[in-house]
Amino acid sequence: MAILAEYHKPQTVTEAVQLLRRTDARLRPLAGGSQLVGALETRALPDVDGVVDLAGLGLQRILATGDLLRLGATATLSDVGNHPVAGEVASGILRRTARYEGPVNLRNAATVGGVVATAEADSEFYAALLALGASVVTSDGARETITSLDEFVIPSSHHLIVSITLRVAEYRAGHARIARTPSDRCIVAAVAVIGDGVERVALCGVGERPRLAGGALTPPDDWRGSAAYRTAMAKIVQERALAEARG
Repeated sequence: MAILAEYHKPQTVTEAVQLLRRTDARLRPLAGGSQLVGALETRALPDVDGVVDLAGLGLQRILATGDLLRLGATATLSDVGNHPVAGEVASGILRRTARYEGPVNLRNAATVGGVVATAEADSEFYAALLALGASVVTSDGARETITSLDEFVIPSSHHLIVSITLRVAEYRAGHARIARTPSDRCIVAAVAVIGDGVERVALCGVGERPRLAGGALTPPDDWRGSAAYRTAMAKIVQERALAEARG
């Protein structure tokens, strides 16, 4: 069992950032804990002195204002899927791809900010955000910065992800995937979004993290699929996702 020397539950983003900036203790932000808790328990993260619990910051809200949707960083994947606006964006593509992040008990804990921060190569939810043209809002405790998800780099301890924003438009979406079984994490996958002058495709399993289609791919070569196989399948799932979105 993980033994931590410190536990903090700040009430403001400013306080949270100040804690994470400390140099006398190695603190990690704790949101849903779907990955961090396991990493601490297995000692995969041995150099952690404590956690900064983000539950008191009010970042779990999902707000739809006009054509802008703001997903709070600590909103869970289940929260997104059950929300009357977020769950229906582009024919429900966020709800649809969230199912492949893991079973329902994980989706009840895993947060939007956590998915963005970890940027796992096979995260279809992350790919859906990319295809929707999402942006990441971070805070340094005093001001907020907005960065396109496609260009986003995981922030240092001087910044905290506070929300993900995207436009709500007349989008149609398509989704195609290849996996060992229907419930497995994907080997490769594609999410396509079309409408309102937009056509974007995001791919999983072809690089270190999901990425927009177009340009050279850098797929891994591992036990789930060779680089050549992933490259070939990426073209197929992209065509299937686009066909569904156009249809």
